[in-house]
Amino acid sequence: MNPTSTPANPAHRRFEALDSLRGVCAILVVMFHMPVASHWRDWGLIQHSYLFVDYFFVLSGFVIAHAYAQRLKTPTDGGRFMVRRLGRVWPLHVLMLGAYIGLELCRLWFHFDSVTPFTRDRSVEAIFSNLFLIQAFNIHPSLTWNGPSWTLSVEVGCYVVFALLVLATPRAWRWIGAVLAVIGAVIVLTQAKRYMNTTYDFAFPRAVYGFFLGSLLQGFWMSIPRLKGHAATALEVATVVCVCAFIGYATGPATVLVTLLFVASVWVFAGEDGALSRLLDRKPIVTLGRWSFAIYMVHMFVLVVTIIVARKLDWMPARRIDFGSVWLNDLFGIGLFGLIVALAVVAQKFVEQPAQRLIDRWTKPKAA
Repeated sequence: MNPTSTPANPAHRRFEALDSLRGVCAILVVMFHMPVASHWRDWGLIQHSYLFVDYFFVLSGFVIAHAYAQRLKTPTDGGRFMVRRLGRVWPLHVLMLGAYIGLELCRLWFHFDSVTPFTRDRSVEAIFSNLFLIQAFNIHPSLTWNGPSWTLSVEVGCYVVFALLVLATPRAWRWIGAVLAVIGAVIVLTQAKRYMNTTYDFAFPRAVYGFFLGSLLQGFWMSIPRLKGHAATALEVATVVCVCAFIGYATGPATVLVTLLFVASVWVFAGEDGALSRLLDRKPIVTLGRWSFAIYMVHMFVLVVTIIVARKLDWMPARRIDFGSVWLNDLFGIGLFGLIVALAVVAQKFVEQPAQRLIDRWTKPKAA
């Protein structure tokens, strides 16, 4: 792909480098959650990799604004938009919720551990809040069922606000969204006890902060002068170094700044002007980016089952799986990640993609 060319239909342009970066971020989130005493477990970058979720919010705001800001003209358009967006996330979400419920039923029937079924974060009432994707709006005292799905809950909330703003204030919606982003950042900074590591309680302000700054960026990113050639490569490298260094060391209130770094990152890589972007445009990495949502949704279930098995087999002398050799632990972690990817590919091929095609057919505008 020629990064300087203009697609015939810009609204349908796919930002391959940004999508590939989403895959990289998904891997880092998996590494953050992985309960294995590996070499990488104690790296600052991995311990703080929960912050890479905020890249998802910024990227989503940027891409959604690029694809839909000029297409939402009527309430019918808004309804079609919401159905299509839900069609992207809900089927795989329901699949994984069903997998967790199945695991809980096995726990009820076979008593394979001492955990009481359908209690605490696996309560029956939380099944319904998860089905309606409202579980992360401060209605539970913790994450519930498939924990990572909290991001879907608040992202769908951002879709609703986005559609309403575009329909009601088509000329001013970006700036209203920017005000909402500032309010979201202030709420996280002043109300969230763990600042950007907030999920079930102040997740929506966190998501609004990233989503609408991404949307604002999309409105003028093409008008900002861009570097080319070696200068663009140097800027891309510097951006990656800055993001990794910041996330590796940032704690407390400073973590709120990570969204601004991701806004800058999206701008740098959206033009695909440097060597790193061309590397990210390679098919294997692009494919990883397209698998990223399934990886993100599947990984925690695999890790939960792994922990259950590890406790039965005495692989967890403490809070992490440990075979007595860090190198052996590394191999186990790599193998576990391979299993996650394999299951994610199956879920994407047989659930995510067919559901998307079906929803797209249902919502395709009828020809005049």
